[in-house]
Amino acid sequence: MSTDRRIDEDLKFIETCVELKLLSETDAETLRQVIVESKIFAAQESLQRGLLTAADVDIVHSLRHPLDVVPGYDILGLVGRGGMGVVYRAKQLDLDRIVALKTVLISNISSSTAAARFEREAKALARLQHPNIVQALNFGKHLGRYYFAMEYVMGRSCEQALHQEGRLTPEAAWSIARQVASGLLHAFRQNVIHRDIKPANLLLLQAPEGSMAAGGEEVVKITDFGLAMFADAEPEQMRLTTGDKIMGSPAYMSPEQFGGEAVDYRADIYSLGATVWHLIFGTPPFQGKNLASLLSQKSQPIQADRRSLPIQISDDQWQLLMRMLNPDPAHRPSSYDELIADIDRLSVELSTMGGPISGMLDLAAISDQQTMAAPAVRSTKVDPQDVAAPADPAPIPLSQTVDLQLPAAAKPSKSNRSRVFSLIVIAIALILATIGLTLYQSLGEVRGPRPYTRVVETVGLYDGVTLSGWDVGGSMIGAWNTVEAPDASNALACLSRQGALTRRLEGKLHPRISIFVWAQPGFEKVDIDFSFDPSVRDDLRGSLRFTPSEIILGEKQGDFEELSNQVSSASPPGLFERYHVVHFERQPTDWYVFFEQRLVGTIPISRVGSGAAIRLVVHPSPGTGSETPSPNAYFSEVRLDNLAEPKAADPPPPAEEG
Repeated sequence: MSTDRRIDEDLKFIETCVELKLLSETDAETLRQVIVESKIFAAQESLQRGLLTAADVDIVHSLRHPLDVVPGYDILGLVGRGGMGVVYRAKQLDLDRIVALKTVLISNISSSTAAARFEREAKALARLQHPNIVQALNFGKHLGRYYFAMEYVMGRSCEQALHQEGRLTPEAAWSIARQVASGLLHAFRQNVIHRDIKPANLLLLQAPEGSMAAGGEEVVKITDFGLAMFADAEPEQMRLTTGDKIMGSPAYMSPEQFGGEAVDYRADIYSLGATVWHLIFGTPPFQGKNLASLLSQKSQPIQADRRSLPIQISDDQWQLLMRMLNPDPAHRPSSYDELIADIDRLSVELSTMGGPISGMLDLAAISDQQTMAAPAVRSTKVDPQDVAAPADPAPIPLSQTVDLQLPAAAKPSKSNRSRVFSLIVIAIALILATIGLTLYQSLGEVRGPRPYTRVVETVGLYDGVTLSGWDVGGSMIGAWNTVEAPDASNALACLSRQGALTRRLEGKLHPRISIFVWAQPGFEKVDIDFSFDPSVRDDLRGSLRFTPSEIILGEKQGDFEELSNQVSSASPPGLFERYHVVHFERQPTDWYVFFEQRLVGTIPISRVGSGAAIRLVVHPSPGTGSETPSPNAYFSEVRLDNLAEPKAADPPPPAEEG
């Protein structure tokens, strides 16, 4: 290839990266200069700089060479991506029709799990022919890469509908539920159990012309059978779907799925109930901060003051929701036929604010709510015990499909009695860990008020797949990339013996930065630095340091320096067992730093830099030498919330006990 042609190809490669928002314009311009001045390919240079992952390069290459990926298909655009695969909008050339083409990423070709899941999903869809299920069209393998073609749905997901509208009307929610139940009934009769029903996996499209529903009702299509289980599978084929893992989306999963056992169709009925709740009331029914909280909530029936919910629904709707969400599968609707009949009998027309309700039903409590309001400011000095934790996302991706490794006590039992005992053991262990987190004491002095607690805008800072937006300016130390964490989620990690990585933030007056961190056994020190300008050498920064024995808040100059003005508390139980969420809030005079539900301390804004950046710093561990070590820590779910004072109409915060 001539130099001019190579440069032209690379410039188009970079242009596609910018269009997909994989590269910032600043990084793109740096790459343009490099490829013109040297013989290095843009893809190679972007990988070496950590600007793109191998998956990013694979996707861009596929879009740049749309006829080369799968024979007989012309790729037209990117629809979505996950940890193992990517979905394109494509044209099937022989039939001249638009399809959704799902492929395994090149980086996962050697993964037997990825290949098996693709094959399982294709086989599950191939069994199903129903108007409420996305239809499978073709499945194959080309140059070692699995692919399958599906019906292309021109519409939005229920998750997108919730983002756009906040919540749906009860009429719309129950119409969706009935259609989903109809599709799941068909799947059940083909011995297929979905196991991951949630708003993101339900697609909405306008009813076809001339149909009875064409007057405005949307048609629902169930998609993503990647976790589907065949009820008639041989034991050897079940290994991907059972064993000692939790598989699904925790906010919508049934309690029995938390036990890692094989499940039946009633798990999908539970998940559909959680989805209907979310569609009607605007939030999932359970919003615990971790698996312990979720398991505790889901192990007993719901008790909620219906008058506190954003809208009121009729008694028969409420009672059906409670049956669908019953923790005991035996007390849920006994079949999809029964569920559909119950939905058809609902008095949905009574689902307005004036509809008949009974107030509070005598059912089990929703405890440990996720949103906790800050206490009213009494003076410029606040007692740490009076500071509520920020409203944070759970240290597990509640709505994301995950595989979570269970402790040994959670492995599938052989009888119902032992299953219950197993769940109790898990619940006690996890709840004790959570209680331990809330008991350790902070030594930091809280100086200024904390009036900014209401989230008015949320910006994701890590897409779970790329390093896009990280380390603009080339200050990366060591090798960083997106890797698979122990729970099979995607996370940022340093792949060398020490490293540092920066994320610059847009200038928000009162930001809250949230980061999930999972320290690994054998690590020495891991820092999350904040409030500094990366372009100013040795700008004084705040830093939250993790060690095996302590969590320390202090200040430092430089990546690997010691901390000054430090306060510390003991590392919590279970430090190495899961993700923990930390928050950094910029209030009027101080930075507030939280570890999950507990205030670590504050740092006066006047004492640290004024820049908007965070930096992940991994210190070398003893004995790592020059070999490539395993990651000392995983970082994920990074986000920025823009904060404002509560509105005058907002309810007063609850009083703190004790």
